[in-house]
Amino acid sequence: MITTNSLTINRRFNSAKKALLEFNLYLCYHNSMKKDMVKAQQAQDIQRRISSGEDALVMDMKFSQNLIKYRKKAGLTQSQLAAALMVTPQAVSKWEKGSYPDSELLPLLARTLGVSLDSLFGLTDDSGMLDLGTASAEKIRSLPPENKGKFVMEQFYSMLCSYNMNTAPENIKYPEAFAHETFAHLRTDYELGLARLNPDMQYICFMRIPEKGINSYFSISQRIMELFGFLSDENTLRIISYAETLGRNYILTKECISKKLDIPMDIVSNIVDRLEHFGIMWQLTANTGGEPFPIYGYVHNIPLVGILTLAESLVHFLSCREPDIDIWTRPPFRAEE
Repeated sequence: MITTNSLTINRRFNSAKKALLEFNLYLCYHNSMKKDMVKAQQAQDIQRRISSGEDALVMDMKFSQNLIKYRKKAGLTQSQLAAALMVTPQAVSKWEKGSYPDSELLPLLARTLGVSLDSLFGLTDDSGMLDLGTASAEKIRSLPPENKGKFVMEQFYSMLCSYNMNTAPENIKYPEAFAHETFAHLRTDYELGLARLNPDMQYICFMRIPEKGINSYFSISQRIMELFGFLSDENTLRIISYAETLGRNYILTKECISKKLDIPMDIVSNIVDRLEHFGIMWQLTANTGGEPFPIYGYVHNIPLVGILTLAESLVHFLSCREPDIDIWTRPPFRAEE
């Protein structure tokens, strides 16, 4: 005798089987294009286990239970998950009570929850959680160049905000409007973090504080004092700012810098020689058939750009901090014990 219950179970199983088989075909095609043997083997394993006829009721329960578990782990409400999938909250509620989403939603559902599809259906014994580093790397690689930085900024902001234990993860959202120059600020016994959030200029600075303090790395050396003294000169900053606008492997002469910036030749010569001393410029000798003469290349140095950018923020006092997470008890520079 066939009951209504058994017909419902069979329909659910057939629907799930069809959905997983369709996704399996997608995975097989995707992996054959990428020649990724590991993922292809996983796809074949899904097909083998579905074909073996795993009990439909058990499969129903696993999917529903896992969906609830991973949704909560991701910090999503039914409404938030529904919004991410562009379905109604009622649809998510039905899935959690035993029905299944359409097959075309399965990849997006798994990606939104941060789990693999076979874990979502209870076909593996692992925790089902994706490696965050791998997931982030794959996400960045999938984005066009102009959107990669936006993703990195948003992820860093989310991680920094997570240090505030009073803020629920689902309430963390990158600001969309700014009335002032705004920074995300973090200071603990173990880390220092700073991000400028305004879209006209965005940056991230993050440091892990050594057990013996930052002063175990930084020292007030003669070379450090020379560098800060050198960078305090206006003409030095003008030459650096100009050189930073030049393309890769652009060659300069002292004469062209003097003419371009209207700085006396003797001053330019002294500054360029000191830039070479600090490894910010490098010298070659050119011979065009007459007397050999020096030419210079500029090193596009990230720490130098960082110093100038952070200095600009510093003189503006970083007055607007959102969030301002200040939970330190030990200073980043530490006295010797």
